Amino acid sequence: MNISVEGLSMTYKGGTTALAGVDLEIGSGMFGLLGPNGAGKTTLMRILVTLMKPTGGSVRVNDLDLQKNRREIRSMLGYLPQEFRFFSKLTTWEFLDYVTRLAGLKEAKKRTKAVGEMLEQVGLYDVRDRLANKLSGGMKRRLGIAQALIGEPKIIVVDEPTTGLDPEERIRFRNLLADMGQKDIAIILSTHIVGDISSTCHNMALLDRGRVVFRGSPDGLIEKARGRAWKIRALDSELEEIKTTFPVISTVPADDGWEVHVVADDTGRWPGEEVEPDLEHAYVYFMENQPEN
Repeated sequence: MNISVEGLSMTYKGGTTALAGVDLEIGSGMFGLLGPNGAGKTTLMRILVTLMKPTGGSVRVNDLDLQKNRREIRSMLGYLPQEFRFFSKLTTWEFLDYVTRLAGLKEAKKRTKAVGEMLEQVGLYDVRDRLANKLSGGMKRRLGIAQALIGEPKIIVVDEPTTGLDPEERIRFRNLLADMGQKDIAIILSTHIVGDISSTCHNMALLDRGRVVFRGSPDGLIEKARGRAWKIRALDSELEEIKTTFPVISTVPADDGWEVHVVADDTGRWPGEEVEPDLEHAYVYFMENQPEN
């Protein structure tokens, strides 16, 4: 599977530019699209799943052109939008059965088998007779990924999938996506949550103000923060000044004040201990050092 994005741009009525010449190559496996809110991630996702037409550029899926072969590409897609909705009067089973019909599986026995197996896979089989709108937030997201996977798509696009989930549900969701990523399909995970990328993706892109500002592996981005991640021991009286001086990653109470993790080229007048950076350090440092234009 290969998705080639070349010079993709999107300008809305009124002149707001959401994408400005995006170039990406996405292959099989898990691909992470990271960036702050408003970076253009959702616009890009909506274009890739044929819900929106760009104002410029092109997208090719293998040998298919997104604009000329929309029907064929749609048949290959599974999509979990940021705001996932369903019919409130349908049970969990009924909703997924309906989606399976839309995916083209008409034979009742095969459909029953597919729905049952998918509900087992996402951990919803025991609540198959519960109304979908009565599920917990985490269960609704699992139902969302089930409807994205049920037609055995070759491309799965998930937009901000773990927003609002508790830590246990977030881990469950990441593991489910990681398992799917072992197959010969492309999974595009769009998020502003760094942990979703670091735990699941080997390849990623960083989007900022409609432009790709980094493309590579999470480890490659982390290297850009090496020597720039620090731990500062701070007194209560110093904490606020440190927060206004540096981008702060975390603040943890200590016996004699605070242990503050920051990113910077150096810590100036505050003695700092260099620490091993992770993707969150790298993301914050990289974004803080992006040019304004």
